[in-house]
Amino acid sequence: MPVRPPLRTSRRRPATTPLSRPGTVRLLTDDPELTAAVSRLAAAAGCPLRRDGDPAVDPAVDPADDDPDEGAPAVALVVAGVDADPAALSRARAGGTPAVVVGHAPLPGGWWQEAAALDPDHAVVLPEAQDWLLERLSDVADGVGGRGPVLGVVGGTGGAGASVLAAALARALADTVGGCLLVDGDPRSGGLDLLVGGDALPGLRWADLAGVQGRLAPQVLRSAVDVGGGLHVLPCDRDGGGGPDPAQVWTVVDAARRAFPATVVDLPRGGLDGFAPVLGACAELLVVTPGTTRGAAAACVVLDELRAAGVGEVRLVVRDVGAGADPDDVADAAGAALAGVVRPDRDLDAALELGEGVPGGRRSGLRAFAMACARDWAAGA
Repeated sequence: MPVRPPLRTSRRRPATTPLSRPGTVRLLTDDPELTAAVSRLAAAAGCPLRRDGDPAVDPAVDPADDDPDEGAPAVALVVAGVDADPAALSRARAGGTPAVVVGHAPLPGGWWQEAAALDPDHAVVLPEAQDWLLERLSDVADGVGGRGPVLGVVGGTGGAGASVLAAALARALADTVGGCLLVDGDPRSGGLDLLVGGDALPGLRWADLAGVQGRLAPQVLRSAVDVGGGLHVLPCDRDGGGGPDPAQVWTVVDAARRAFPATVVDLPRGGLDGFAPVLGACAELLVVTPGTTRGAAAACVVLDELRAAGVGEVRLVVRDVGAGADPDDVADAAGAALAGVVRPDRDLDAALELGEGVPGGRRSGLRAFAMACARDWAAGA
C-alpha cells in the first residue's frame, strides 16, 4: 500500500530557529522604581543590562558603545518605560530587536495611551507580569533564538507502534531541520533509547533530572543521549524507578523547544488530562492506531480524552491496514482526520532486535512516512 503524505492544515507551525548565543537587555528609563524592579528580575534571570549613562547597572558593558565588538553580547531585548525617548527607542530596536514597555502599579492616568504611542511589541505592568518578564529575560540570558515546534505522538491502543513512529519522526526531523530532541514521556515505553540504537551510549536520562521542576536551562538538554546526526533522546530508565510526571515533562519540553529546532514527545495513553501544557504546546498531535475496527474503537477513547483536555485538531496515523480495510473508514470510525498510512515494514522488527534503531533505508515505509511529515512541517514553518 502506498504511503499517504500528511495533509496540509492551517494549524500554526512555529519557526524552527536554533539556539543562539546569550544576549543582553537594553533598559531605557529614568524611573528609579522601574529601574530597580527590572534590575532585580534581570539579576534573578542572570541577564546583563545595559542602561545609557549608568555603567553601575552593568559595569562590564560600556553604555556608550552602540556597536559592541563581535565577542560582546548582542542586545536581544529592549525594556523601556513610558518616559523613554521615542528616537532612542527606535534606534535601540534597529534590526528588529523586540521591545517591551513596562509600567509599575499603580499606573498613572493615560499610561496605556503613552505605552501604545511607543508602538512596542508588548506592554506589561509589574508586579502582575513579573513572571512573564522574568521568562523573557531568562530567554535572553540562555541565548534563546526561537522556539522550535513540538510534535506529540500517542498510541490509540496498546501496541499500536506510537513509540516507534515517534522515533522515526525524530530521526527524520533531525535530518530535515538540523536537530531534534526525542522526549520519552511514557515510563512504560521500555526506554526510547532502544528504538534509536542509543541504549549503550552515555548521556542525560530522566533519572538525572529527578525532582526537576520550574524552569530548566535549555543548555542542560544538550547533554541528553546523542545518537548522532543531530538527534538526541531523553529516555526513561528501565530500573523500575518510575518515570517523569506530567509537570516534569512540561519543564523539559518548554526548555527543549528553546534549545532544539524540533522536539518530538512520546506520550502515554493514560492520564492525558495532566499533560495539558504539553498538549497545548504541540504544533501537531498524532494518534497511532492499527488499521482495524477494534483499533479504531480504542482510538476513540484516546481522542475523547484529548478533546476533554482542550486539544483541538488531532490527526490519525493508520498502521498495518488489515485485509479489506480502508484507512479512510478507520479514520471516520475514530472521528479524526487521516494524517496518513504507514505500510508494513518487514525489516523493522529485526532492526530493533539488533539494536540498530528504526530503519532508515528508502524501502522502509516507516522512514518514507516520517520524512514526508518532516518535510511538510519544515515547509510550513
